[in-house]
Formats: sequence, structure tokens, C-alpha cells
Amino acid sequence: MRGASGLAQGRGVGGFSAGLAVVAVGASVPELTIAVVAVVRGHDALAVGTVIGSCITNLGLIIGVSALVKPLATSFRMLGVALPVLIAATAALLLMGQDGSLGQIDGSLLLLTAAAFGWLVKRSSVQESEAVRKELAYAANTQTEILRNLLRIVVGLGLLGYGAWRSVGAAVDIAAHFRMNELWIGLSVLALGAALPELAKSIVAAARGHGNVVVGSAVASSVVNLLLVIGLIALGRPIALTTSLLHVEIPALLAFAVAFFPMIRGDAVVSRREGLVLVLAYIGWMLWLLLPRF
Repeated sequence: MRGASGLAQGRGVGGFSAGLAVVAVGASVPELTIAVVAVVRGHDALAVGTVIGSCITNLGLIIGVSALVKPLATSFRMLGVALPVLIAATAALLLMGQDGSLGQIDGSLLLLTAAAFGWLVKRSSVQESEAVRKELAYAANTQTEILRNLLRIVVGLGLLGYGAWRSVGAAVDIAAHFRMNELWIGLSVLALGAALPELAKSIVAAARGHGNVVVGSAVASSVVNLLLVIGLIALGRPIALTTSLLHVEIPALLAFAVAFFPMIRGDAVVSRREGLVLVLAYIGWMLWLLLPRF
């Protein structure tokens, strides 16, 4: 994503616009790669589990731990669009999946909604404050040399693809060894693994006082995961949604999103106390998910 950002800025795209793309899309690239590889290898449950688990990890672990480092002050107008869309998209998945699957029509609707979300984010960005603009431009700050960024993109995509292939293979082996459902491995192991680089970046951003970057990235990437990633998968071929997903995992994501809403709609600050609540909720979720399986 750094390579793409640098390439765009080298072609005249402003730092704020590049930062907006980094925040909204950058954190979803690992999940997209893993999901595509999992589907190609015939492990649909692993793909869906990774996407849903990553969204929960974004809201619980990444925002929670970052808020423990330093309270996250937010004035990002995009959040006024992204969080309601996240809640609506999660509820829509529940409704679409009542027949036990997501088909090409569902995938098309999700992708159209993703495009509408992108338009709304771009429209709201016109009204962003100068402080937010500087924060996002800083997040996208990188070299703009064309050849260097092309090399970054090629090498990055290669490593990402290879890592995703190996990760999916290892996850399948773990599921077979412990006789666990692949869905649970995606929800836990793969989702957490995909989130670790973003967690490290978010901790650094929080320490620097960039709460808009931390919260904006976590919420926007969750929206992209649900609309773009699952939309692309379903457009390629129908994917099954298990009873567990419809009754437990997707409602759990909805609960995290709804619980997070008042945290930023009140004083616009995710405090350390609220961060602790999110982290404890995430730990409780992981324990509930994994302990009965061993």
C-alpha cells in the first residue's frame, strides 16, 4: 500500500487523498489476499471466518489496545459515514444469509454498496478539518520515486500472496490436527495473524496522537472487508453461511459495532477505560471461541 500511495503522490495525487485511501483500504489488503487464496483452494469457511474475525479484531483488539496506549481523540467526519454503514452492512449480511448462502446477486449488491460507500467517504472528505487532513497526509507520507514504488508494489504483492498461501495451508493443517472447524480457525488464528501488522502500526499512531488514523482505519477497513471482500468472493461463486455464522459470529460483530458507536458519538474520544472494555470483550470472545474446541 505504501508503494501505491507513493506512486499516486508522484503522479500528483495529494497527500490527504492518498492518506484517505491508505486508511480506508490499506488494512484490508491482507484479509482480501487470504480470502481469495482460501476460496481458490476450496476453503470458503476459512475465507468468511477470516473476514468476520478480522472485523471483530479491528473493533475489539486494535482500537482497544491503541486506546490503552493513549486515548484516541477523533474528529474524522468519515466515521459519521463508516460506522453506520458498518452496522447496516452487518445487519444486511444476516438478512442476505437467511437462505444459508450468499450468491452472485448478493455479491453484486455488496459491491455496489462498497462503491456508494467510497463515494460518500470522498464527499465527506471535502469537509474534513485541517488537523485531520494533516494527520492523514502524515500517514501516507512516503517516497514518490516511480521505480522504487513499482518495485515496492511487485515485491509486496509477491510476499503477500506467498504469505497468504502458506497461512491458508497452515490453517487447514491446524484445523485437521485439532479436528476443528475451519470457520473457527479463520475467526481466530488467521484473523489475528492478518491483524498483527495493523496492530503494530496502530499502536505507533496512537502514541503519536493520531487517533483519527487508528479509529478511521479500523472502522473503514471493517466496512471494506464486509462489502468489498465478501462481495468479490460471493460474485465469484456462491458461498455457504453456516448456522453458527448467522446465529453467533455475525451477531457478535454487530454487537461490537453497536457497542462502539456511543464511544465516538459522545465526547469523540475512545478513553483508556473504553479501550479496556473493548480488549476484555475481545479476550472473552476469543476464549469463548477457542476453549470449548480443545
